[in-house]
Amino acid sequence: MANFTDPIKAAFGRYLQAFHGMLIADTPAMAEYAARPFAKSAVWAPGRMVDQVEDMLASWRKNDTSQAARATPYLPIMIAAASKDYMPAQPDYTRQAADPMDVMIPGDPKERVFKMRAVVSEVRVQVAVAAADEATARSIAMQLQLYASATERRRFYSSFPLAGIDTAWPVSVEMPEVSGINMPGEQKNLTVLTVDFNLRATVPMLTHPRAGDVEGDGQGSGTVDDPDGYLVVQQADIYAWPDVKPDPDDIPPGVVPDVQQVGEF
Repeated sequence: MANFTDPIKAAFGRYLQAFHGMLIADTPAMAEYAARPFAKSAVWAPGRMVDQVEDMLASWRKNDTSQAARATPYLPIMIAAASKDYMPAQPDYTRQAADPMDVMIPGDPKERVFKMRAVVSEVRVQVAVAAADEATARSIAMQLQLYASATERRRFYSSFPLAGIDTAWPVSVEMPEVSGINMPGEQKNLTVLTVDFNLRATVPMLTHPRAGDVEGDGQGSGTVDDPDGYLVVQQADIYAWPDVKPDPDDIPPGVVPDVQQVGEF
């Protein structure tokens, strides 16, 4: 895993891809856009959206040499950007899991024990819908608002690889009542509507022993994708008096040994 942001962006990309697959074509440009492969229908902006939409469109137009017969071979298009800010979810929404917990990752054939913390982070994402005509831009923004407002789409899942195993973590859409806002630009034959999303994403943080650490169980190969787990007690047999008689010198004065056998656990 390169960082904690990429899985969330990838999950939101799949969210938009599912939306693109459900578009209803009500203009000629929409008919072409709905039939276009998603890889040529949306792109991530490298930074903040507001300052870079026209630059991104210029770059997209330069690199898109397919279907060059169209007057605007790069439109319509969705351009997404994620805020660079970090903001944890408010305490009234959830309590951050700051204390490490012993966990086993489901599906781990080695049944290793790790320590895990988790944070719920607020992620602001903006989607700019750009089209050569306002009817197409308005239609995409309207359908995106309707898509995001559906109850079943208030949550989707990101995939975080933990110890080499892909695990699903929830991302909630906290502001589905999005609206498309026109963003003025220098190009006259261009309509850009921006749609804002506020996401709350759960981010896991897995801790494991370092390679060669005495706390390691030796089951890993020493890599991030295959680390050692922590040593754990597999079985303990506990017996009380009289099955195991302690040294009389070890019994504190006035203490009567328990005569009940505790057994195994």
